[in-house]
Amino acid sequence: MPPITLASALLRLVIDPDLGAGIADFSLLGPSGVYYPMMRRASPGETNSSLLASFIMAPWVNRINGAAFSFMGREHRLTVNTKDGPPMAQHGDVRKRPWRVASVASDHAVLEFESRDHQGSNWPWAYACRVVYALDSRGLTIDLDVTNRDASPMPAGCGHHPYFSRRLFNDLDRLHIQAPVAARYPLVKGCATAEPTPDRLTDYLAELRPVPETHVDDVFSGFSGTATLRWDASDVTLRMTASPNMSHLVVFAPHIEGKGQAPLPFIAVEPQTQVNDALNLAVKGYTGTGTVVLNPGETLRTRVRFELA
Repeated sequence: MPPITLASALLRLVIDPDLGAGIADFSLLGPSGVYYPMMRRASPGETNSSLLASFIMAPWVNRINGAAFSFMGREHRLTVNTKDGPPMAQHGDVRKRPWRVASVASDHAVLEFESRDHQGSNWPWAYACRVVYALDSRGLTIDLDVTNRDASPMPAGCGHHPYFSRRLFNDLDRLHIQAPVAARYPLVKGCATAEPTPDRLTDYLAELRPVPETHVDDVFSGFSGTATLRWDASDVTLRMTASPNMSHLVVFAPHIEGKGQAPLPFIAVEPQTQVNDALNLAVKGYTGTGTVVLNPGETLRTRVRFELA
């Protein structure tokens, strides 16, 4: 299936149905009539969902430690899909699979996914997903749903994994971020291990400031629902607003390993319903992990909007 392109007066969106209905390009029309990527632009014909501008995570988010968890007294084992480090199931089950294009218009596209249509589903329950991308003159709205298609209750979560360019159309850009959150989880290999607590980083994210100069890869609770990104020299501000059930946030500002303060040219700011390894954290007695239990036929509905401010 060829990519889907939507365009408005200032914005361009490219969606890849064959790669998890992810975003290949989300760009702003800038000087000299050139589209500059606000989200990291994927290479033409990209086949690795991790290299998209943004990908969808469902029916769980981020990581499940050991690719195993217990739910309602029953142990479930998933297929490990990490190559390095400890074995995990990572980033859900839909980002590498083709989605069906339900409808396309000049300003929106609807794509759908049914797990029963795919061999080797990495989830014990049958489920469906639906995403609606709507582009207007000032921004992009994404409605993402997950539905339980099975005969028993199913734990569910979903989220987005957008990568934002550190520079826009001015090489002097210094990307700033504001993402009010309540507390940061302690992590081991990217998995939450205990209750979150406020700290210096949560204080730092409360105000619009430059992206930290050190490597950041953390998950937070109590996300206020609004994050702001500002490219200072380009004088462009993008505001991300998420539905209240997307109460967790991951901030990932990677650096080249072994190179000290050598940041890669992008950061990720990921709104999601669950904390990393939410299912195993709940078994340990922790609450507020964000997992939603869907009865047969029930749907988890989320919305996120990216808007020029």
